[in-house]
Amino acid sequence: MTKEETVMLKGVALLMMLGCHLGSGFGINLIHIGGVPLYDIINKIDVPVQIFTILGGYGLFYVFQKGDKHHLSRIFKLYLHYWVIISIFVTIGHFVGDSSKYPGSIKDIILNYSSFYSSWNYECWFLFPYSLLSLSYPFLFKQMSRIKARYVCLITFVIFLISGLLISKLGIQYKTSSPILYNLLYLGFLLFPFSLGAMLKRTELFSKLNVLVAKKSYGKFLVFAILVIASIIKYYIPTALFSPFYAITFIVSFVLLSQGKANIPILSAIGRHSMNIWMIHTWFLYYLFPSFIAGFKYVFLEYIALLFVSFIISFVINRIVNLMPLKF
Repeated sequence: MTKEETVMLKGVALLMMLGCHLGSGFGINLIHIGGVPLYDIINKIDVPVQIFTILGGYGLFYVFQKGDKHHLSRIFKLYLHYWVIISIFVTIGHFVGDSSKYPGSIKDIILNYSSFYSSWNYECWFLFPYSLLSLSYPFLFKQMSRIKARYVCLITFVIFLISGLLISKLGIQYKTSSPILYNLLYLGFLLFPFSLGAMLKRTELFSKLNVLVAKKSYGKFLVFAILVIASIIKYYIPTALFSPFYAITFIVSFVLLSQGKANIPILSAIGRHSMNIWMIHTWFLYYLFPSFIAGFKYVFLEYIALLFVSFIISFVINRIVNLMPLKF
């Protein structure tokens, strides 16, 4: 998997996420299939979190093999973008939103700036457990390297399964009553797709599969057929337990069909801004300016507007961060 393919896949995952958060209930759907809005059909097969996490595991295992010594600076850079984003929107929220919520108490400020509990922008929940994985990956991968890849996948799947069942059983109330438990469970929940990505790189599966696909005249057709079948299964079995398997099928299929030749500039541009847009878009969609997005009336137009405004703000955020006298 090339760096450019990784960036494009991040773009795909971000587009999935915006669609998932926007939902068909926000506006008018123009296209229906069998009475079901096309938007709803697509949303049932999106797996943005799992794609991001698998790509993260793949990329970090690559730098682990190279003897990376800069993982702390990468995490700090990610948090720096996060801090700039929430500082801007919380300041705006204090004046145009709920001044008691933005910024709230000293405890709220500490919890949100650490991302330990995101009460200002709940959709940033991913940041803390993912950062823990990124912080601990040298230790994790060192231990994983001592075990066969299939056993790594099996062990982390069991952890994923237990974490998922506990998350489902405990319900939503534990997210506010016990953020420590919340983060621990989601850490276990993300560990499996993170490990899948790492083992994907460790086993060099792409190189092996590329050879097989290239040998067969029907190779790409077979890959596409497998992706379609997996998408149908995901649609009819919309359980989170199947999501990592669908996500890795999607990633592998994308790479095998691309074979390093795909070049979609707009997807690459979105991919490069994906983490910023993740942390920006719900401020417009849910928290501060929902009427602005709803004003576009049709789901497709709302989607384009949400992507466009988030993309523009991401450019501004990057410019602010780049002006800071810091080196990464």
